Amino acid sequence: MSYIKKIVDYFFHHDFSDETVKKVHQRLTKKEDRPEVEDALLSVWDTMGYPEIADEHSKQAFSSLSRQLGFANKKEPAGKTLRTMPFVARMAAIWLLPFIMLSTSVYFYWQTATVKEALADVSLIEHFVPVGKREQVVLPDSSRVWLNSGSVLIYPSSFMGQTREVYLSGEGYFEVEKNAEQPFIVKARALNVEVLGTRFNLLAYPEVRQTATTLEEGSVQVRLQDDDETVYHLVPDEQLVYSVDSKNVDIKQVVSADYFDWREGGLLLDNYSFTDIIHILQRTYGVTVHLQTSSYNKSRLTVHFNKNESLENILMLLKELIPGLEYQISGKDIYLR
Repeated sequence: MSYIKKIVDYFFHHDFSDETVKKVHQRLTKKEDRPEVEDALLSVWDTMGYPEIADEHSKQAFSSLSRQLGFANKKEPAGKTLRTMPFVARMAAIWLLPFIMLSTSVYFYWQTATVKEALADVSLIEHFVPVGKREQVVLPDSSRVWLNSGSVLIYPSSFMGQTREVYLSGEGYFEVEKNAEQPFIVKARALNVEVLGTRFNLLAYPEVRQTATTLEEGSVQVRLQDDDETVYHLVPDEQLVYSVDSKNVDIKQVVSADYFDWREGGLLLDNYSFTDIIHILQRTYGVTVHLQTSSYNKSRLTVHFNKNESLENILMLLKELIPGLEYQISGKDIYLR
């Protein structure tokens, strides 16, 4: 998945503050990125399952989006409708209208002096880690974040207001600087994790069917984004796992160090499905896995590999653990049958 597509996909599926919305708008309207942005928007549109939609539903979707992103009080210029806007006509109901520079209502919204002034104060920083890489980021408050391969971290150039908020898609290990007057909040897929000063790991890849928060030191409180009233408190060596499919929450005792030794090249498969394992191998080693059978779709594995284990050794062990599995390595392509 491309860098721009990760930003669009993550932003589309999460709630953001008004200030962050403005920064993302600015980022996605750079001329040099326009083709990639449009491809990303179309890709998200395709995943929604609404290739055709009635005009009245389009307007309802746009109205809902406008309220969510702060456009509710803005009037569309006379003579412009959703069906007549360039490019937007194909995508009227996809919740992505404000991203498109050619959308007239959004264009006029950006021209206000208030928005221009706000954009000049704080910039939005997106840090993307390519597949096969791991990187460390130092945040404006001196907190440190280690990012696993294929991850995106979005954060402001300075933390303003009552909270320090960042947005994660992927996996990150956080060492948060304590500031009792400004709690630190990580927004990720389905979860909001709030801390004062602590160390924890958060796994939230969009293609993985579960999100996990593992605490090493300090304390965290976790809220589901669709249930802000219920708060889960974790203590060291506890892990909260949220299932995207069942919506269930499970809190269990773990050895927390096992869940973040990926920073030094370790690899943990924690009751992962075979599909998840394929995604992990592709991200970690920068390869493309071609699955030529569906025989192993129901297989689940729990295994902890040594640090910096070679891909071939991992495949050899998987072959031992999954009866009948065969593999072939051809450069950056892996064939499983």
